[in-house]
Amino acid sequence: MNRHEFWSCHKRKVKYTLGIVFAVIVGLFAVAYALSLQAAAIFNMIAARQHFLEGTITVGRLTATPLGHVHFEDLVWTLDESGTKVTVPDGHFHVKPLDLIMRRPSTSTITNVELNGASIELSFDNKMHIRGFHMVEPKKEKKGKGKKKPNFDVKVKNLDVDLILNHCRVTAYYKERVHTFKDVNAAIHYDSKDRIDIDFSTGELGGTLEGGGVDIQGSVDLKPAVSTYDLNLGIRELNPSSLGTGLNIRETVTASAAVTGKLPEPIIIGQLYMKNLNLPGLKFTNVRGDFKYKDGYIGAQNVTADVFGGTCDASGGFNIDTKAYDVYVKGHDLHSEDAAGVPFFRTLVQLDLTMSCNGDNRSTVTYGTFTSGKGIYALVKFDSISGAFSNQYKRLKFDDVTIKSVSGDIVAPQFELLDGKLHMGDLYYVSENGTRTKISLFS
Repeated sequence: MNRHEFWSCHKRKVKYTLGIVFAVIVGLFAVAYALSLQAAAIFNMIAARQHFLEGTITVGRLTATPLGHVHFEDLVWTLDESGTKVTVPDGHFHVKPLDLIMRRPSTSTITNVELNGASIELSFDNKMHIRGFHMVEPKKEKKGKGKKKPNFDVKVKNLDVDLILNHCRVTAYYKERVHTFKDVNAAIHYDSKDRIDIDFSTGELGGTLEGGGVDIQGSVDLKPAVSTYDLNLGIRELNPSSLGTGLNIRETVTASAAVTGKLPEPIIIGQLYMKNLNLPGLKFTNVRGDFKYKDGYIGAQNVTADVFGGTCDASGGFNIDTKAYDVYVKGHDLHSEDAAGVPFFRTLVQLDLTMSCNGDNRSTVTYGTFTSGKGIYALVKFDSISGAFSNQYKRLKFDDVTIKSVSGDIVAPQFELLDGKLHMGDLYYVSENGTRTKISLFS
């Protein structure tokens, strides 16, 4: 059968089929047009019936498709006094059309949300609830039941939604802390019956912590009575000075960690690395160690580093809220000429150092003791050297320094390094019979 014969036999069927297809297309366009006109009504219906967000939600422009895809521009959620505010210049979400047709919107109506270039400001209360956002519907208390409710929950009933953030800015306020995340890109899947899956990365950090960025991957398990973390955390180029230690530390920290524990109190355990670390009177390189964060306190253990040609072991802790910290260092085989800046003072030193601050920068003090093996100071050879030291405001002071030698001891009650320059005090020679004689090396 040729084309002409086929057309003659099936002409009516083809026209009928084309008519149906055309009618469907026209119908879809008509529905799309109608939905676009009714997009504001759809948005208003969802906004009016939701009970999770307080405050005011406004939107500039809305369009919708028959399949439930809603595009919006210039959306703003504002809560007057809490500090919570979300501004979205462009975004879209997907809804279940049947829920809208039946006029029964719920937490399961929206299945996908994507925000582009949004500015998100969130204020948290002491229990880590977002102010103005109710995670769960209020439950009626049962009489005769004395069970206490958990302090925190991120479970929203019957929610299964994907949230995509593209090049957003997020600012979080919690207690005295402010955290700003630039260029946030995230893919988050929330299934209230199972868990929250998170793939989150940022650009620069600002506020309480300053750094190059944060990466978070993992999940939050929603099945237990109190939800739990199971996340991997990466921190790039963190600036320790932003913690408010009062130390002018410009070197950055890179860290990786596992986040566990129950919401809203994460336990973060990981490893840190610094290529360089300069503290008053001390210059460290290749700093590596373990750390643990819990309830606003960062503890560091098993820290090792190279310093003044030798090595050291260290530990310590820092309170993010009070800014108080303590550092404990034990140095091994440190080169005295590197530490003191005096080329004719040569020996290997064992160091025991403590650095402490109660939160007030003026209280910062470094102190400790040291001992050495054989060495030489100018033309004087010695078997050992020992003493105590303290450092405050760039003033490194030495006390009760004793230099032992085969011919007797040399005692220096006090000398100091001020702004890197050596200021020598009196020196005394103590003979084997205990006779004390004042000496001078530069007479």
